[in-house]
Amino acid sequence: MIICAVIQVEVLMISRVKSFIGRRFKDYNGRLKQGHEFRTIYNFDGNGDMGIILRWKDGRLSDDGDYPAVEFEDSHVEHFHDGLLHYDARWPDGTLKPAIISVFGEPVEYYLNGEQVYA
Repeated sequence: MIICAVIQVEVLMISRVKSFIGRRFKDYNGRLKQGHEFRTIYNFDGNGDMGIILRWKDGRLSDDGDYPAVEFEDSHVEHFHDGLLHYDARWPDGTLKPAIISVFGEPVEYYLNGEQVYA
C-alpha cells in the first residue's frame, strides 16, 4: 500500500506592495503612470505615517537606473522590472544582489522575472 500526502507550504514574502505586482496603474487623467511619485501611507505596524517613493514605467512599477521601484523611508526597498519583482545585479564576487531588502538589510529576498530564487 502506497500512501502519498501533498503538503502545501505557503511561502511568505516580505514585499509591502504585493497587490501592485503584475498590474498596470493609471493616473487621474487615465494615462499610464510614468516617472516617480511620493506618497504618504499609514504604517502597517501602527507607528504613524510613512513616506514611500514609487517609480513607474508604462503603468507598472519599474526601477529607474540605480534607483529601486519602491523605497520606504524606513530603508525598505524593492526592485521591479515591468511590474515584477526582479533584480539581476551582482556583487563583485558574482553573487546575486537581493530584490527586496527589508528594514536595515534583514531579511532579504531574491527574485528574477517575478520568480523567487535562492542565492
